[in-house]
Amino acid sequence: MSTLQRDEVITKLQAWHQQTLESQEVWQWALQTAADRATDDEVIKAVMEMLCGIPEDLWIEEDAQVMIDALSNPADQSDLSVNLLWNYPDIVDLAGRRRALHDHPLYGPYCVD
Repeated sequence: MSTLQRDEVITKLQAWHQQTLESQEVWQWALQTAADRATDDEVIKAVMEMLCGIPEDLWIEEDAQVMIDALSNPADQSDLSVNLLWNYPDIVDLAGRRRALHDHPLYGPYCVD
């Protein structure tokens, strides 16, 4: 089993943020990668957990930048990065996202109040 590295995850997140990859593609990549690859990096683990929950948690392209920022912090600041990722959902307007994404084929089933 190969080790998942930050640069690979950042590259995938940048493509998603720039909308050269669809949310569904990133989600499927994350699910497969999480099943097949390992990492000891707590920040990668936190980001991959978020990516594996893309449709359920209503993560969209703009959220990729927060994940990139967390992964871009030095490894000795992993606690800060993980806290950023754990607290980020508290500032997201989920009600607004549910309204905006209710007809989206990937997100729609998760947009019920």
